[in-house]
Amino acid sequence: MTTNHPPRRAGSSVRRFLTTGLLCLSAWFAAFALPSCTDMNPAPPVPAEAYTSKPSGNLAPGDEISVSFSGAPELNTKQKIQPNGKVSLPTVGDVSAAGRSINSLQASLTSMYQPHLQDPTVVVSLESAAAGVYVSGEVLRPGKVPLDRPMTALEAVMEAGGFSKFANPKQVIVIRKQNGRQQRYVLNMNDTLSGMESSPFYVRPFDVIYVKQSAW
Repeated sequence: MTTNHPPRRAGSSVRRFLTTGLLCLSAWFAAFALPSCTDMNPAPPVPAEAYTSKPSGNLAPGDEISVSFSGAPELNTKQKIQPNGKVSLPTVGDVSAAGRSINSLQASLTSMYQPHLQDPTVVVSLESAAAGVYVSGEVLRPGKVPLDRPMTALEAVMEAGGFSKFANPKQVIVIRKQNGRQQRYVLNMNDTLSGMESSPFYVRPFDVIYVKQSAW
């Protein structure tokens, strides 16, 4: 007995073909259209002031300093600079420290202790800085980097152990709070690492530096 099967409709094949084509077209559009949407909000240009080493490395409230006396080691002390900018030292009392360089404070203390000690030499050193920048992402030692001197973004990354093997030096993000808003700058550090001349980007207190992962 011969069974007659109904003929296949050409319309079904056409519909399947069109559906498959639309799905492929949608996937292609998603792959190429999304980066374009991201490019609609590019990072702002790096401001000119970022290329100058504005922070002078002066002492600030919250910094911890060590004060050593050559002629009277029993007076040696470690002090955290108070919110009012002062430290309290033996014999001479409160001394203004914030806003001054270590050398300036050291010279001033030596002069102040001249009438009290046979050897008035005072040595001041910075134990820990309150201000710092935060480095994360593809670096070997993510965390806070003390900002105890003028420092570039590349130097901050190196202080955090340098780039990991998965890092993309062309995509280093610096997030900075300015005028109550957060600004995002994208740095290409590959040029500097390759020996090409580029302007240094100086970090500011409490900047956040994020090293992106390479796409490959």
